[in-house]
Amino acid sequence: MALLDELELGDKVRRFAPPVPSMMYGNDDVTGRVEYPVGGRCSCPRRMDLDALLLEEARASGAEVRARTRLVGLLRDGERVTGAVVEHDGVREEIRARIVVGADGPHSTTAELVGAEEYHGYDCPRAMYWAYWPRPDWFDTDPRYLGGAMNCTFGDDIVFVFPTNRDLLLIGVAFPKTQLPQWKGRALEKLTETLKGNRHTAPLITGEPVSKVLGALKLRFFFRQAAGPGWALVGDAGLFMDPSPGFGITDALRDARALGQAIVEDDDRALECYWRQRDATSIDLFEYSRGRGALGHNNPLSRILFGKLTADPVLQARLLASQNRRCSPFAVFDPSDIKKWADEAIAGGETGVIQPLIDMSTRGEAIRAEMALRQRLADEAHARWAQACESDDLAPVAAGGDRDVCARASI
Repeated sequence: MALLDELELGDKVRRFAPPVPSMMYGNDDVTGRVEYPVGGRCSCPRRMDLDALLLEEARASGAEVRARTRLVGLLRDGERVTGAVVEHDGVREEIRARIVVGADGPHSTTAELVGAEEYHGYDCPRAMYWAYWPRPDWFDTDPRYLGGAMNCTFGDDIVFVFPTNRDLLLIGVAFPKTQLPQWKGRALEKLTETLKGNRHTAPLITGEPVSKVLGALKLRFFFRQAAGPGWALVGDAGLFMDPSPGFGITDALRDARALGQAIVEDDDRALECYWRQRDATSIDLFEYSRGRGALGHNNPLSRILFGKLTADPVLQARLLASQNRRCSPFAVFDPSDIKKWADEAIAGGETGVIQPLIDMSTRGEAIRAEMALRQRLADEAHARWAQACESDDLAPVAAGGDRDVCARASI
């Protein structure tokens, strides 16, 4: 919400999507709640309403908005993209542009047309279904909910509840894809059965949902090359990560702001800095989300960690900081503490923590290597841009994010 507040849109979102005061997290019977400070609460607006608001504000700011218009081709001058070919009601039109930005989702037409390379991708091991139910009058005062969201793992299922627009709750489940045959042709029945069988969600499932059942059955998560000569990608078009942690679109808004700053620079090297810095800033959350959505996430070691998190306000504060992008999600727990707690469990006869601990260590090494690679590529891009600024006699100015860019202002 802080980014929307910067755009003076936060209060408009809160009018139809009230602030969420807390989030319940955990595995099986080990659950806890992170309380959000009054001035730092999130909102969970439905995308149809948030997107409409963003379009309205863009139009009010002078942008030309064309609804029901699709991208069918790109204009080029050699290797450089110089515009787009769009179609509306069967009529095609060429639009010239210095930069063509694709913000057209994970199945981006823009990415396909420019040949944006995918890397560090993988297929989601889960499928998910969800629907919207009425928000009970007692939801904000019942001590089980207190108006908050929930994102917990029970057995193999991730069950989530998000208070969304006005009087609605988004409620759903992400389950192993191997179970998809059980859901075929009976999504509403199976979803209702699963949610009524969970003690946390059963009281919320009264009657039919007020929406159709929605699903995401074959997701793939990835990074894509996010910039090239005359073009850029932003949001899910360039970076699509597992939604299991429930972190929403914060990163897409952050990246859109960074891309806007790079476009103003009118230099391909600034666009490369946007791309590479996006990777360096996002890789830890991408990997954390991958682990959170993994089928083996609910294990004896993770239950120990959730138990420690539930009992320790310091750890809860770190988790909140990671959700607000003020620290890495991998900074919530100290590795030495994890090792100590695992050793204590093993000494007490809980040998089930041994393999998850080994897997965590192995995966941690791979993640650290990937983070180092992405940071090195970002540093190299920023060095090239800084050198260009010096040679062109341009002044560096703070432009948000973790880096400076160069302003088109003579020293």
